[in-house]
Amino acid sequence: MGRRPLALSAVSLPHRAYRLLSRALAAPLLGWLWWRGRREPGYRQNLQHRLGFIPVDPDQLGCIWLHAASVGEVQAMQPLLHALLDQWPAHAVVVSTQTPTGAQALRTHWGDQIRHVYAPLDTPGAVTRFLNRLQPRLLILVERELWPEWLHQCRARAVPVALVNARLSERSARTYQRLSGLMRPVWAQLTVAAADTPSATHFRQLGVPASQMHDTGNLKFDVAVPAGHMALAPELLARTLVVVGSSHEGDETAWLAVWAELAPVNPSWLLVLVPRHPQRFDEVAAQLQHSRLVHVRRSRGHAVEPRTQVLLVDAMGELMHWYRHASVCFVGGTLAPVGGHNPLEPMSVGQPVLFGPHTHNAASLFEEIVQTGAGECVHSPRELAAAVQRWLMQPEVWQRRADAARALIARHQGAAARTLAVVQPLWAPARPQDISRVHASTVAHRTCWHDPAQLAQVTRHTFDPFAHTEGTALATGSGRGQALLVQNEGRGHVLRHYRRGGLMARLSEDRFWRAAPHDSRAMREFALLRLMRSWQLPVPEPVAASHWPRGLFYEADILVGLIPGSENVVQRLQRQALTPTEWHALGQAIRQLHERQVFHSDLNAHNLLLDDTGRAWVVDFDKCGVRPGDDWKPLNLERLLRSLRKEATRVSPYHWTDADWPHLVAGYRHHPASP
Repeated sequence: MGRRPLALSAVSLPHRAYRLLSRALAAPLLGWLWWRGRREPGYRQNLQHRLGFIPVDPDQLGCIWLHAASVGEVQAMQPLLHALLDQWPAHAVVVSTQTPTGAQALRTHWGDQIRHVYAPLDTPGAVTRFLNRLQPRLLILVERELWPEWLHQCRARAVPVALVNARLSERSARTYQRLSGLMRPVWAQLTVAAADTPSATHFRQLGVPASQMHDTGNLKFDVAVPAGHMALAPELLARTLVVVGSSHEGDETAWLAVWAELAPVNPSWLLVLVPRHPQRFDEVAAQLQHSRLVHVRRSRGHAVEPRTQVLLVDAMGELMHWYRHASVCFVGGTLAPVGGHNPLEPMSVGQPVLFGPHTHNAASLFEEIVQTGAGECVHSPRELAAAVQRWLMQPEVWQRRADAARALIARHQGAAARTLAVVQPLWAPARPQDISRVHASTVAHRTCWHDPAQLAQVTRHTFDPFAHTEGTALATGSGRGQALLVQNEGRGHVLRHYRRGGLMARLSEDRFWRAAPHDSRAMREFALLRLMRSWQLPVPEPVAASHWPRGLFYEADILVGLIPGSENVVQRLQRQALTPTEWHALGQAIRQLHERQVFHSDLNAHNLLLDDTGRAWVVDFDKCGVRPGDDWKPLNLERLLRSLRKEATRVSPYHWTDADWPHLVAGYRHHPASP
């Protein structure tokens, strides 16, 4: 898919300052990731991704890119991703995370079905490389991942951006207001599906247009409860489990102080600590050792004995199991000043929740939990101890809260369907089911991409014009005869060898400075054609493309589907005048491209075709791409007008006058909605 130079998108002074800062921080941040990898090796894996060097998969050019920073965001996006995959093939969806735990959560749920990459640092170089290699058609951000350079470059490439399950506290909104010079362009760019009404209000106040602002509800209400569950170990069946999920240091300190009082007088109660971050497992174990509470670590395989007071779950992916079997569930990050983790996880299995006062990450949700009686907020260790005893010693109290929790979950479900309805127009009118697979191969020193649905295989002769003895030269805009009608596997295809134009052609007729295959002219046009075909635009089918390195240079070829019974406008005008209906059809075809922001760098009379049914087509998309804005569209039409007039001085007969032009313009202006 064609790229749009960032120079064509204005860079504000605040954004330039931000770029300088991001570049200065890039090396220290990479060093920090390497250092953190001592305890979490995942941070050292695929560090090149952070600089934008992700592997190129031609299957995924023009994909939907979802970004979920870590575990919580990955869990939140699950219902949306399930709904998305009902319409989109898995190979056309890519998910990025920033943390290895987020990557692991994705693999746990989806295995290898969904491709994962690590998100790039927010520097111009890293983001440019990342987008060049992925070329997404839509970016979906989860919750609050607003990175200025990502968003700037998506604007420059006319890539729509949706922020889903969006949450924005009043404090964060004030921060964005202070950064208005940097963030002002972002708000008009976003389509926002807010998780709650207060967040929607904050986004509107910042400047998100009302037409792009939607209160769809919290996706986490739709997260499916995992089917089946681990059986509880026999030694735990007789114990009353009090589970502290996603805990941080402040949570654990308060709980261990409370448990030192409760455990001796309630020996059947067992505190189950599940720390949020795996790198803290040893730290929490040391804290338990210091507390002198009798404890075991799950990773050591020691059985829980009757005298055990605390079980440290130093394993990932088990939290829902412990919530399911708990008698009391506490949501971590709330006694510690973190802002609170997801209370909907225990509630989804019918559990009410206890939590501390630090709930700003989802303030409105925690407020609703308190108001409906689905949970209780405690502000001190004393209140915590009293609440635990009340819940465990008064079953009717727990049951009322459990009923309220189930009712609250049921009342808010459906956010995934509402969010999908908001996102769908951003890719419409694409037909996801038509996004076929692409096969990459190396044939006779060439890197080749091809669509197996159009061509079973690429051979060493596929791009060799001398091998196609039955080939017929086709007229082209340049007149250099680089297009050849050929037959492959019983189908008609058009083979085009890329050639230089202008003065550079005198130095090198068909060789271009060395570039990676995905950055070559052939592959970029191939990817753009795939994108446009999925948009149902009147362009030829991409069949195959090749990149042939030749020392410091490369040569390129593309194979596209033949449009039966077609001839270009110049050929038609040499035979006869076009009818107003035919001019109208040509204007409609150009308008369809412009509505999808497709810029044709060489829109001329040779690259417009009419078939024998009167349908108009546009061909030859070398150096073309998706471009933002509208100012270039009249200039595109003017280029075509100059081309039509120029041909009148070159060929004869030529049935054209300036009086024909208004018919094309009328078709362009009155073009009905795209299919």
